[in-house]
Amino acid sequence: MNKTIFKILILFIASAVVISLILLSINFLAFAITASDTSNLNQKSPVTVLGEVAKHLNKTDSGFAFGEEYSLSENLWVILIDEAGNVIWQEHKPADIPEHYTINDVASMTKWFLNDYPVYVRTLDDGLLVLGYPKNTVGKYQMEYSMEWFSSLPTRLIAVLLFNAVLATVLALCFGLILYRRLKELVTGIRTLKQEEPTNLKEKGIFKELAKSVNETSVTIGRKNALLKQQDDARANWIAGISHDVRTPLSIIMGYSEELSGSLKDENKQKKAEIIMSQSLKIKTLVEDLNLISSLEYDMQPAKKKQIKICSLLREAVSEILNEAMDEKVNIELDLTFEKAAVVGDERLLKRAVFNLIHNAVCHNKSPCTIQIIQKKEESMCVISIRDNGAGVDPKVLEQIGTIPKSAHGLGLPMAYKIVQVHGGVFNAYNDGGFCVEMKLPLAQ
Repeated sequence: MNKTIFKILILFIASAVVISLILLSINFLAFAITASDTSNLNQKSPVTVLGEVAKHLNKTDSGFAFGEEYSLSENLWVILIDEAGNVIWQEHKPADIPEHYTINDVASMTKWFLNDYPVYVRTLDDGLLVLGYPKNTVGKYQMEYSMEWFSSLPTRLIAVLLFNAVLATVLALCFGLILYRRLKELVTGIRTLKQEEPTNLKEKGIFKELAKSVNETSVTIGRKNALLKQQDDARANWIAGISHDVRTPLSIIMGYSEELSGSLKDENKQKKAEIIMSQSLKIKTLVEDLNLISSLEYDMQPAKKKQIKICSLLREAVSEILNEAMDEKVNIELDLTFEKAAVVGDERLLKRAVFNLIHNAVCHNKSPCTIQIIQKKEESMCVISIRDNGAGVDPKVLEQIGTIPKSAHGLGLPMAYKIVQVHGGVFNAYNDGGFCVEMKLPLAQ
């Protein structure tokens, strides 16, 4: 299970349980507070009204009466019953309320109703005070509990809370699993999208819009990739065609120039023939680089792998550089400390990388210039260091060292970087009193 989705699921379940317990506690409290709402009938509870009536009821020579400062609400009525069961005083008494009561009538009304009127009672020294509310305004239900019920109430409350917590956890888990499946589909879709592969998520549920966006993005990426592939194929075909068209006339030019340079007796003409030969070689190298960079740009693996002696490869690359017309003030120093070093790879590609780096150091630095080539072993890696004491390289070039330039100029450094990469190596380039390149290649077992 994906850790991120698992964390979301756990957080979802924990939140649901906590919210359920909080709501349950609030509901218990609210029910306890609002269990009796008879105070809303007259803005006062029956007990309060009875207390006010008893307080303001005065006994006079002619009977009973309220004080001048108090009056009973119009929708309420009250009577006073003496010990004989007779009504000796009343206020707002309905016509269907009797004037005399037996002990059974009194017992009944104290719990329930009097002629369907909800009533409440209070004893006074002069008799029983009965307060009545309008019909159909109050419901009364008798509920009785043993003392054992009250003593075990805390335990049962805890049991109810635990039951609700378990129920909330189960329900949250059920909904969470549904959420997990949808999230897992989205995560899988996004990962597939990251790899630029076709994605087709189900567009339903709470993540409908998000799934739709992922699907639309997948379609857009597919279209762009198809267009890019078409453009890349066209470019590769163009490079291959140009290379083929250039090789034939170039071979003829190189053959004739070589023949002329060996047969001409005029020193000036012989020198011109050699220049033609030299420039033709540069054109040939450029064409080869274009073909090579076209394949390396897509991280194509070396085609002809074999075990290569690094020291021999370095010596051959230096010999080719020295055989070219090179400024006499440019000095190349070789320091090969691990003669047995061998790597597995494409000899042509690795030699091209080394040749390009040395050739760049020769061509882009003013003489006098010293180029140091150091080869050594570090654990299971063969390290090749090429450094010069020239002007260095523009930092912007180093920042984009892995990007193939759009022009033929500046191919050498990115090409070497790509070649080392496809051989599973590490390529570091930096300025330090000149330009320095360090290549690390895995040693052959």
